[in-house]
Amino acid sequence: MTLEQTIEAARQWLNFCNELLDNQDSDSSNRGRITAGLLHLSMEHHSSIFLLTEKKHYGSAFALLRPQFESFIRGIWFHLCSSDEQLDEFIKDEEPPKINSLLKDLESVQGYENGTLKTTKDEVWSALCGYTHGGYFQVAYRNTETEIASDYDEEHLKGLLIMASNITLSTVVAFARLINKDSVAIDAASNHKEIFNGHMA
Repeated sequence: MTLEQTIEAARQWLNFCNELLDNQDSDSSNRGRITAGLLHLSMEHHSSIFLLTEKKHYGSAFALLRPQFESFIRGIWFHLCSSDEQLDEFIKDEEPPKINSLLKDLESVQGYENGTLKTTKDEVWSALCGYTHGGYFQVAYRNTETEIASDYDEEHLKGLLIMASNITLSTVVAFARLINKDSVAIDAASNHKEIFNGHMA
């Protein structure tokens, strides 16, 4: 897919996800509210990544990929792993454990036991932190031979949009698990595959 086609695919995917999750029942417990809030935040970051990419604010779009991923990880950890005490501490504005601890806990949960989340994190975390905190690549992508200007590679931009879309697929599946509706996860996976047609980065 070209960058323009990838942007259009991301638009269709986000619209589908928003429509799919509109008016779904939710868990009103503290655990359910915190989980849903973090998953919703992750999806909002994805929407912002899409809008910023569309407006050619590429550096800011890349900076949101780590928060999108981290909000998703925190959301599923609070749903599936955290103790009531850890939940109460978060409500009191205490930080949850670091991401590696969250991922280790999740590996004991059905559906996440294959270690894919930890592998993904290990592969991309350094780059994600650099994008968020103004690392080398954020500087390199705005230095041309003659000026300081945005000069991001199209393949990297496509990869950004596809990775953000993949995180949102995982997020919607997590929402489906939270509300105990397998049909939501099945519909999401089917639509994601149809929209992106196997063009993954």
